[in-house]
Amino acid sequence: MRNSPVLRELEDAVSEFELACAQESIDPALRYFDLYALEIWFGCVPNRLRGLLGGLMARGAPENSIVGAVHAFLLGDPMPTTLQATRLDDEVLPEAEPFVRMYEYRLRGDTAMAARVGAELMSKRVQMHPVIDRRGGWNLFLSVQLGTTAMLAGDMPQALLHFAEAQIHPPAPVLRFLLREAYAKSALLEACDGDPELARDYAAHAAAISRTRSWTEPGVDAILTVVEALLDPDLEAADRLIATVQPGQIGEMWPFYAIARSRLLAERGAYADAERLLALLDGMALPRTRGIGYPGSIVALLRASLLLGMDNARGAEQHIVTADPELHRTQLMLALLHLNVGQPRRALQRVLDMPESGRELRQIALWRHGVLAAAHLRLEQRDECHEVLQRAMALPGRFTARDAAEFDDSVREFAVSVIPTWPEGFVVSGPFARATAVTGKHLTEREIEVLALLASGRSREEIAATQFISLNTLKTQLRSVYRKLGVSQRSAAVLEAQRRGLV
Repeated sequence: MRNSPVLRELEDAVSEFELACAQESIDPALRYFDLYALEIWFGCVPNRLRGLLGGLMARGAPENSIVGAVHAFLLGDPMPTTLQATRLDDEVLPEAEPFVRMYEYRLRGDTAMAARVGAELMSKRVQMHPVIDRRGGWNLFLSVQLGTTAMLAGDMPQALLHFAEAQIHPPAPVLRFLLREAYAKSALLEACDGDPELARDYAAHAAAISRTRSWTEPGVDAILTVVEALLDPDLEAADRLIATVQPGQIGEMWPFYAIARSRLLAERGAYADAERLLALLDGMALPRTRGIGYPGSIVALLRASLLLGMDNARGAEQHIVTADPELHRTQLMLALLHLNVGQPRRALQRVLDMPESGRELRQIALWRHGVLAAAHLRLEQRDECHEVLQRAMALPGRFTARDAAEFDDSVREFAVSVIPTWPEGFVVSGPFARATAVTGKHLTEREIEVLALLASGRSREEIAATQFISLNTLKTQLRSVYRKLGVSQRSAAVLEAQRRGLV
């Protein structure tokens, strides 16, 4: 009976490199590192690798060798722009220098610059062989890194494209943790902004890949735990599960950890706990550049969503204006703000002005349809609302009661009355629907104008003249405003309007 071959592992590469480093000549170590740099990098803890490479440099390793470049990277020194292979004395890894620049921008939280350099990197990337991995897994590694950059920059379709490239890379068994990382990050992206069913599929693929001893594996485990928590219908169990993940484990994927933690808390109604968590994250020295990409925007946007749900439109606006205006989440939050303060036409226009993308993620699409439906309904455009709801139900994937929870109560009531297949039964509104429905949800644009005039100190006669209406019509409008705000007199109406950010 034949024995099955023993699978080569990362620790084998590290052991063989250490033996090569112990030889009298440095050439065997340099040649070995040329071939297996990624296996050694991911299999050897950074401090140990820095010592090994430092020894080779002290013995005369060229600065423009791959050993020299990786050593410079570990020390934080500038990298040579052109690298030479020891074995063939040819230029190798033309992507190395732009990769390092992309990575450094990303670690500083400047995801916009990282994405620009990523485009430069793509123009220099050596084409992947469709059958054989001839580059020691370098194309696989770059696909994962480019996907991570796009994900943090907020370009989710591009991120999924890069992760898909990683998934079709020729087999690289020793570097299988990179494939596992690509599946895990795809799952995280879909769980936060996309389709839960796709997230489950990606997570299952990641779970089917056996772990290695790479120092990166705990980070992948943490990502998969966050995904599992987001997909768990038992909110209490999900909260306990995600509480086991330390932010340090999740690394630069922390914005998606923030999304997950705040969403689970909000779905349980623990809004104060969610706000405390976000305030804590906001005060941390996390890698981000304010107003750029997900790292520089996500905490502000999540806090804005909570504040809208707590009748504080003015506070929400103060956060929204600090977020990256290019993100779909920012554009949707601005539309929510308009809807929230009784400006459905402006909300409608904001959503219609959003740029079209090749592949809109499902969760983002649901939110967009939720704003459109609510805006049409408040403008009494029932046919248009009906059409939006039908388009929402036709989105890829099965439309579930959890999807219906993304629409506010008035829209759901309307949907049940006009669409026989709309999911019925009691569904607790999700955080997005709650933010859509609270402040000023019954106030018309004319009533908002009257409130603003009241707050300016004008008399009833002056307000009526400004609005070109009779005093009796104004009194009727004021009674309506007071009733909707839950007050009984002018001064209380002004205070309540100010508290809600309506004026």
